[in-house]
Amino acid sequence: MEFFTIYSTRDEQEVSILKNVYEEEKIGYRILEPETSGTHEGQKRIQVAEKDREKARELLDQTGFLRVDSLHSHKPRRMPGKKWILIFLAALILVLVAILITWFMNVE
Repeated sequence: MEFFTIYSTRDEQEVSILKNVYEEEKIGYRILEPETSGTHEGQKRIQVAEKDREKARELLDQTGFLRVDSLHSHKPRRMPGKKWILIFLAALILVLVAILITWFMNVE
C-alpha cells in the first residue's frame, strides 16, 4: 500500500485531532516521527493511503487544517470603508475642537 504525506506539524494536539478524525472516517493513515535532517526537520508527518487521499484532503479542509503556506500568496485584507471612517472621525474631531474653542473664547 502506498502512502502520501498530507500534513506536517510539530504540534502534538494537531496530530491527535487528525488521528481521531481519520479513525472515525476509517481512513488508512500512518504517522512518521520527526527526522533529524531534511526539509521536515522536527515535524511529524501524517500520511494517508492512496485510495483515501481525496477524502483525507476534504477532511483537512473541513477541519480547518488545510492552508496555503506560501508567503507570496498572502495578501492583507482591506476594509473597503476604512478610508471613509477615518475621514468621518477627523471631521468629527474638528467640529468638536471648533465647538470647544468657541465655548471657551466666549466666556465673559
